[in-house]
Amino acid sequence: MATGHIRKNELKSGKASYSFIVETEADLETGKRQRIYKTFKTKKEAEKAMQETMAKINNHSFVKDSKITVKAFLLEWLEVYIKPHMSPTTTDSYVTQVEKYIIPALGNKKLQDLKTVDIQKFYNQLKEKSPLSGKPLSAKTIKNIHMNLQAALDKAVEDEIITKNPAKKVELQKAKKYQADVYNMEDILEVFKAAKDTDLELAIHILLLLGLRRGELLALRWVNVDFQNGYVNIVENAVRIGKSGKTLIKAPKSESGVRKIQVPSSLLKMMKKSRAEYWQNRMKHGKDFNDTDLVVCQENGSPYTVGYFSQKVQRFIKKNGLKKVRLHDYRHTCATQMLRLGISPKVAQKQLGHSSFGITMDTYSHVLEEMELEAADIMERAIYSNALSG
Repeated sequence: MATGHIRKNELKSGKASYSFIVETEADLETGKRQRIYKTFKTKKEAEKAMQETMAKINNHSFVKDSKITVKAFLLEWLEVYIKPHMSPTTTDSYVTQVEKYIIPALGNKKLQDLKTVDIQKFYNQLKEKSPLSGKPLSAKTIKNIHMNLQAALDKAVEDEIITKNPAKKVELQKAKKYQADVYNMEDILEVFKAAKDTDLELAIHILLLLGLRRGELLALRWVNVDFQNGYVNIVENAVRIGKSGKTLIKAPKSESGVRKIQVPSSLLKMMKKSRAEYWQNRMKHGKDFNDTDLVVCQENGSPYTVGYFSQKVQRFIKKNGLKKVRLHDYRHTCATQMLRLGISPKVAQKQLGHSSFGITMDTYSHVLEEMELEAADIMERAIYSNALSG
């Protein structure tokens, strides 16, 4: 149990101040006791504060006064707990959110003075206007910032700098579920026609027929294409790193991302042709050729950065007057067409590299609902037409 007493301080002015001295129990490991001092103008204030301090110590909710700011704590948290343990892409996300959003808004506050209302106001401002783009931030982006801030403040509680996490009780706007804008069969044929004999032809066929993620496409190497058995091994993913926008090729972030996908014969034939062109370019450029072994790359073998490739596809869409969709919607198009053509959702899950069947079912629930209605109509026509004809 903590013990304490009040000490009267005689000041030069002739007036007095009062300090409390509270002493904790001896530490089991070091044998040392901690002493807490604080001074007040009146004895009554000192006695009240002493009782509150002893109560907090006895119920293990006391934290020693710290002048550390939110900025200082977050920067230390990044260096000690994030950068040494997270992947480069995850680290980049944490650093960006901390340095570009959280610190400018909350960094100068003392960590122990940070309140739930401060964080709530910060999120409300982000909802109205991003400090970077000037446009409102999406609910999903704000949620990501919140999750990182909350994780940092959990560590502050664990390190006994603060007694409770002020981010726990903020109100977050519910993120709207993104509804993919996909191509129908007619749209797909238009895209294929526009891409014919261009440097995007193979990439677009792979995206729409295999449903790869952008990073998986840009990291796919010829060594992972099995021409004999007709499949590709997805074992790497290209991701954007830092402010430079450079690309890093690494293993997928989940085990389900590593997978084998069967390739339609027409696409396999196109890939064989592209493989031959890769070798021709290698001979053409000689020592200036960057032999990355990438299936989708620039003429000299150099990889595309993920940002540049997305822009390249958008320019292609605009130039040819095609239906405007996000690059990631090519993947959604593939998944949607697979389900509409009667391919099992379980097979679709494996090909898409979803970590669970539930993700596939949730993401494409609208397509499955359409299929259920169609199935009901088919059953009705089949059963009742036979019954009526009998």
